[in-house]
Amino acid sequence: MIADSYSLDDHRKRFSSWAAVTAARASKKCRFTRTQGILLVSNSGLSNIGVSWDDLPEASEFDEFHRQLRCDLCKSADKFWDSTSHGFGHGVAAKLINVYLKAIYLSGIDLNHAPEALREKANALHPPLDRLLLAELALKDVGGQRQFWKRKMSKGWSNFTSADYESTIHVIRDVTDGALWKIEKHWLGPTE
Repeated sequence: MIADSYSLDDHRKRFSSWAAVTAARASKKCRFTRTQGILLVSNSGLSNIGVSWDDLPEASEFDEFHRQLRCDLCKSADKFWDSTSHGFGHGVAAKLINVYLKAIYLSGIDLNHAPEALREKANALHPPLDRLLLAELALKDVGGQRQFWKRKMSKGWSNFTSADYESTIHVIRDVTDGALWKIEKHWLGPTE
């Protein structure tokens, strides 16, 4: 057998990058190649986040951490394309971050029996936002916020500013009582 330095943790990060780039480049407003997306993940520092829960901030600090990652990704995009008209904004950056972190941290772990601090970090991870989720939230009037969800759906997740994104996360936090992942039960539509 050939000795190989490619580890399972390397693989988790590679898979997470692929999943995140695939999801984020689905925006019609911001098209980029898989290679360009992987370079953005690398250049922005997102790929420096390890696979240990210790690599994430405390739940109370997660939103600020997320804001900084979005800003770093947007700056990397500006440098990468040497422009600011590429369409890579906070909505696309958020999709990239959210899918990346969920793929690394929420795959294959029994959070129901994990320590409370780890469950709090899992609850703080932001859900990937897209038209399917926002439409379903509006249709079901989740949290009595139909008009809010409709406005966000009309704007389009890939057009979100930082303020749009953060207000959406704030409402999701209120509706889910702080366990943000719970909103994703509406993501794929009816399950009954």
